[in-house]
Amino acid sequence: MNRKEFLATTFAAGLGLAFVPSVLSCSSSKIVSQQLLEPVKLSAGNLAKVVGNVSRYTNKGGTVGIFETKDGFVVIDSQFPDSIQPVLDGISVIGKPVLYLCNTHHHGDHTSGNIAFKDSNTKIIAHKRVPELQRLAAEKSNKLAEQHYASILFEDRYKIDLGNQKITGYHFGNGHTFGDVMYHFENDNVVHMGDLMFTNMIPVYRTADGSDSRNWIKILENAQSTFDNDTVFIFGHGNKPEFTTGNKSNLKEMANFLEASNEFVYGNMLAGISTEKILEKHQFIPGFENRKTPERFAGFLDELRKTLS
Repeated sequence: MNRKEFLATTFAAGLGLAFVPSVLSCSSSKIVSQQLLEPVKLSAGNLAKVVGNVSRYTNKGGTVGIFETKDGFVVIDSQFPDSIQPVLDGISVIGKPVLYLCNTHHHGDHTSGNIAFKDSNTKIIAHKRVPELQRLAAEKSNKLAEQHYASILFEDRYKIDLGNQKITGYHFGNGHTFGDVMYHFENDNVVHMGDLMFTNMIPVYRTADGSDSRNWIKILENAQSTFDNDTVFIFGHGNKPEFTTGNKSNLKEMANFLEASNEFVYGNMLAGISTEKILEKHQFIPGFENRKTPERFAGFLDELRKTLS
């Protein structure tokens, strides 16, 4: 199969995703002026085109965003060295450099693969809190020697100008962690949300890392007002690969889930009901059975208590 045939086949397969009708209705004017390139051919993992030359990759860890321009690649998040290697192998076949690696936050399933990006010319970008938090986490897991840190750090906003594609990183405050960043591919109107978005799952929630459900809701509301109704979003985690992309309705559902979680936990706190007692009757937040993640539920409730107390 040649490059043109591969692109046509891959894009046609992508039309089966739930979000694509809205993508097709809004993005043609933005992508017609750029040369559409086939997605990287990978030996492992699940790769799907999102819009234009933006794709998403799932394997082990957080969802990776991949953008190809005529001069090179931009990669969002790095999973682990072994799971990101198929991406790097595919890129090496094409023969273009990785221009930028952008981290959405410090967690190991999004930054452990940084060390696999061996080209010293690759610029690594993150919020200014990320290297510190990444180092502290590595100390606890005795993995300091396996870290590679971002060197381009920013506070609120950072812009990459690649000519036919502009990418802006936004930090709207701490929701999932102290260093959360979402990256907007402006020309293709795609936003990588990192772990500010989990679909059909209980999110990872650690107050020590900066998790704050009240701020998280505000961040999701800010994202909904910042980006238009045609924006396509890439999510850090979903219970299936096809659920790692979506639209504003998914952001609203996540915000509603966090609001319901706050009300549920706070109400039980006021009534003097412990997490153990809650677990005797509940396996998920009422009204959100789709987010049933038994192995994470007790910890989520305990950490929410810290936020709300």
